[in-house]
Formats: sequence, C-alpha cells, structure tokens
Amino acid sequence: MKLRINICHIYLVLILLTWFNGTLYTPGGFVAQGIQYVILLMSLYYAVYANQKYKLPVYFKGLNVLLIMFAIYGMILILSGEQIVLQATYTVTTNTTYLKSILLSLLPIYAFYVFTRQGYLTEKSIRFWFFVFFVLAIRSFFRSQERHLEAALEASSSSTEFTSNVGYTFVALLPALVYFQKQRMLQYILMVACAYFIVAAMKRGAIICGAVCIVWFLAVNLKKTKRNRRFLVLLLSVIVFAALAYIYYYMLNSSDYFNYRIQQTESGDSSGRDILYSTFLNHFLNESNILRFLLGNGANATLKISYNFAHNDWLEIAINQGVLGLLIYLFYWISLFITWRRSRRQPQPFMAIGMFLFIYFLSTLFSMSYNNVTRFAAMVLGYSLAIYNNKEQTLQNVNV
Repeated sequence: MKLRINICHIYLVLILLTWFNGTLYTPGGFVAQGIQYVILLMSLYYAVYANQKYKLPVYFKGLNVLLIMFAIYGMILILSGEQIVLQATYTVTTNTTYLKSILLSLLPIYAFYVFTRQGYLTEKSIRFWFFVFFVLAIRSFFRSQERHLEAALEASSSSTEFTSNVGYTFVALLPALVYFQKQRMLQYILMVACAYFIVAAMKRGAIICGAVCIVWFLAVNLKKTKRNRRFLVLLLSVIVFAALAYIYYYMLNSSDYFNYRIQQTESGDSSGRDILYSTFLNHFLNESNILRFLLGNGANATLKISYNFAHNDWLEIAINQGVLGLLIYLFYWISLFITWRRSRRQPQPFMAIGMFLFIYFLSTLFSMSYNNVTRFAAMVLGYSLAIYNNKEQTLQNVNV
C-alpha cells in the first residue's frame, strides 16, 4: 500500500514551530529564519500553482493584484537599502520585513485552498488544528502576561493587568467554529472560551471585532438552522449571551484596568491614534507632488512622516502607495465581498468567509490587517473558499 504524505500537515507543523520562536530556538537566528523562508517558498509555490491549475473565485483576483502591488513596493524598498527608524521604539526597521510580513500573512491562503482541493485539508482537520492553535493561543496569552509583569517589576510598577495583542489571535479562531456544527454544545462552549480571552486581553479593537463576529454568527446560525433544531440553537444562543454578560460584569467588578480601558473609550482616548490619523490624513490631502499623491511615497513611508505606523490600513496605503494603492485595496475588499455573497447558498463557507470579512475589514480601521492575517485564519478562509468553489463548479457542470 502506497503511503500518501499529507503535505498540509507538514506545512502546518512548520507553522507550529514558529510559535516556539525563543523557546526551542534563538529568535531571529538561522533556524527561525530558515523556517520562515521555507513557509514563504512553499506558500509562493502554491500561489502560482493555484492560479495555473484552478478556476479561482473572484476573491483571488483582488488578492493577486494586491500582492503584486506590495511585491513591487517591497522590492523597491529592499533595493534602496534605506534604513528607516521606528521612532516609537527607536529601532531600525529591516527592509525585508515589510514584504516578508505581508507575504507570510496572505500567501498561505493559496496554499490552504490547494490543500483542500487536493483532499489534504478536511473539515476534520480544521477541528483538530483548532484545538492545537487554541492551546497555543492560551500559552501565548499567559506568556504575554508574564513578560508584561516582569517588565512592570523592573520598572518598579505595581501594575498586574495589561493589554495584549493575543486578543486578536483568539478573534481569528472564531471562523473555525462554523465547522463544529455537528457538535453544537462544544461549538458554543469554545465560543465563550474564546470570548473570555478576548476580553481578558483588554485590546479594544479585538473586543469590537469579536463582539460583531459572535453576534453575527449567532444570528445567522439561528436563521439557517432547521426548524426542528431551532429551539436548541436559540437556547444555546441565550446561554452564550448570558455567559458573555457574566464575563463583562465580572471583569467590570474585578478589574480596575478593565474599568480604565472602558473610561478611555468613553472619553474618546484612542491611545494616540487620533494624532496619527490627523497627521497622515493631512499629509495625504495636502500632497503637492502629483506622482506621490497618485503612487505614494514608498513602503514604510509613514515612518518618515511620524513616529509610528498609521494603525489604519487605508491611511497607511494612502501614504505608501497613494491613490493607486487605495483603489487596489478597495478592489481587494470588493472581491472578497462579492465572493462572500456568492457563497450564500452554502451555509458553512458563507458564515466562515463572512466572519473573516468582518474581522479583518474592521481591523483595517484601527489596526493593521493585511500583514496580520494569522495562518490559522488563512487556513479557514482557504478551506472555505475551496469548498464553496468546488461545489459551485460541480453545480455548474451538472446544470450544463
């Protein structure tokens, strides 16, 4: 019997190893760089393969154009050899990081699409890897808390609660819960567990994305459930809302820092984003050089204008890639929206793609989206696109 090697699992194991950067191997060392470049090369290969082999959903047209744009600007930055300082941390940015972070964020979508079409990635695999990455996310949460606590002690601070970007990691796990439809109870328990860590991480953007995602999921799940099971789903939805309310009030009554974050939000404190947004918007609107207005100032140009990145994709692209970049980025999101709407006849892909759309589109407004797609979210999106597209093509062939 011929042994079939599951290349998807090998790819995922490599991704898994990146979570142990600094534990199993030295950060930024030969092993760390080697693993990243192997993932990058494999992802690039499958991107080319997918475009040559399959008739892809319209989303990939937007993704192709977006990646070509970023590749051109990224290569110009690398070839320029220019050293740009991130003044927020007083560190010199590595020219390769700009392009590499974007490619590692978006290219895996192609790989997981191909793995699904080839039968290497299945719904069962999605559920298995959910638990793997859920455990790793919990580990990252507590490690982040430990690092913040150590830093606070060194600074003679009495702080014991901190904001953690790991909240976004738990948000990115939510779309996978669509594929736990056959285990309803487990599906809702896992949703509440993710919600707890999203709130505990106290990242306001992650809480907004998570809340929108969960409410939409519960509403659509109830609507698309068969009538004989609708009462059970309604009951579970009520329990989830009760659990979320309990988590909120528990944090409100037990955490001074959580209260402080709420007060910040109510008072309009955006952690300095308002200053960044105003700086970049004024710079873009008042740009007198027509070429820079149309084509931008180049990759990482925001760091030449202010002390930090824009923390808003639209402003970041407006400064870096100009009007051309904004149009391409808009085309990317329109392509995803069109694909999502076309998948509405297939409940699970429709819900998973929709949750990805909500999470990462909202992230464009107050964070960085295009270079922060987690590989697990890329896996769920790639799988969902392949399932939708495969069934759609099958239906078209039958109708013909």
